[in-house]
Amino acid sequence: MNNATNTQQSKLPDHYKGAAAALLSAFLFGFIPILAVSAYKKGITVMTFHFMRFIIASIALFCLLYFQKGHQVVMVGKKNFLQLFVLGGILFTLTSFSYFSSFQYIPASIAALIFYSYPALVAIGSLYVNKEPLTTKIILSITLSTVGLIFLSGKIDASVSMKGVLLAGFAALSYTSYILYGNSLMKKTPYQVVVAFVCFFSAVSFFIVGKATHNLILPHTTSTWLLFCIISLVSLSGFLAFFLGVKLTTPSIAAILSMAEPLVTVVLSLLIFKEYLTILQYLGGILVLAGSFLALKACALR
Repeated sequence: MNNATNTQQSKLPDHYKGAAAALLSAFLFGFIPILAVSAYKKGITVMTFHFMRFIIASIALFCLLYFQKGHQVVMVGKKNFLQLFVLGGILFTLTSFSYFSSFQYIPASIAALIFYSYPALVAIGSLYVNKEPLTTKIILSITLSTVGLIFLSGKIDASVSMKGVLLAGFAALSYTSYILYGNSLMKKTPYQVVVAFVCFFSAVSFFIVGKATHNLILPHTTSTWLLFCIISLVSLSGFLAFFLGVKLTTPSIAAILSMAEPLVTVVLSLLIFKEYLTILQYLGGILVLAGSFLALKACALR
């Protein structure tokens, strides 16, 4: 009995570290839309934006892993190589492409609301895939965070394009698959290696699509290259933190804590672009934080 108690206590710090990593990921990814605006103002296309952020991130991480572990880092085997391609080259690329494409048809606020249904989908998927119990705290935390996001979105136009809704919904489904599949791959592959291949295969996919659609234009100025180095560093750190959060907690808890990401973006927009929030949006932020707090409580009980 004492041994079981000691084992449980020894695991608690890892859960807290995982929760902190997931929140750090949300904080870092909250910067990406702000940095994307800066890139778009320089004439950067969406395809170029994603290709550059992922190719620089993958090169940097592969170099770091090579100095730490040698060439064994890329010796993942044919089967695992194919699985990593599915994770990064297909699932994550589909997520990014669908989500960002939905902005062309519906307001970003509606797209975000639909996309951030993925924590609920991850929780349901984990129930069947990982036999992860769907507790009352998890359900309540998802509910609070979702209602908070609705308030944060502000006034929403009732007339929306069904194409945009379907694209955002497809992004939520593909991201759910990405999280659950990535969690299964990390059981046999270090999460740093998973992130490196995800970034690399995503870069390859965006390069191919960008070239095919003539939307890939490499930056020509030093300031733009510097901006992409910053974007890649933030993206890479966010990926590493998120997968560490999934590894040390559960896919459901990491996904719920990620719902703090749009809150970070809103706060940054408020500070940087001098935007204003309504009382309902402030209430929405509080509800998102309350949902995250409940997820942390659920994490502590595991």
